[in-house]
Amino acid sequence: MPTIEQVTKRLTSDPHWSTKCMWGVFLTFIPIAHFLAYGYLHRLFLSGKSQEELTLPEWGDWKGLFLDGLVFFLILLVFAGVPVGAMAILVKALPGGSFLAMIPLAPAYFIALPLASAAHYLYLLDGNIGNCFNYQGLTGLLKKGARFYWVPTLAFLGLLLMLPFAFFFGAVIYFYLMAYIFKNLESGADKGL
Repeated sequence: MPTIEQVTKRLTSDPHWSTKCMWGVFLTFIPIAHFLAYGYLHRLFLSGKSQEELTLPEWGDWKGLFLDGLVFFLILLVFAGVPVGAMAILVKALPGGSFLAMIPLAPAYFIALPLASAAHYLYLLDGNIGNCFNYQGLTGLLKKGARFYWVPTLAFLGLLLMLPFAFFFGAVIYFYLMAYIFKNLESGADKGL
């Protein structure tokens, strides 16, 4: 299974990696066009699921990227946005306004991306959006994969607090690795699970 360092090294070996990522950054901040960036991440997720060596695709196939991105965005919204939003509302309702009152948000942030990644992986098994809501499938992927995804999740959350470029760059690495991890779990490649 590739490490963050190996994926980063492979990513930066593409002579046009910064331009490709900058397109993602640029598109992320344009309403409606942001679905293209999510479609690009979806394609990288597919690459990780297929356990192909990481290569950044060229930007093109705008219609396909848009449609893929729309589905990926909706999955992220439901499985990452809703838990974080619900916890934020709950925290807001709690008495006190100090920094310590925000501590309950940390677990929501930590579980949101792996949960959304697991839902996206289940969706990709046969293209059925109903698979995203398979409780046993979600919990199985999350429990079995926890020892593999906690470092990439923490790294991505750290990047998320930084610049937009770091966000997209981190997302490229993160979603590729998450799909790769789940494919390993599915195929039983890691016999220790």
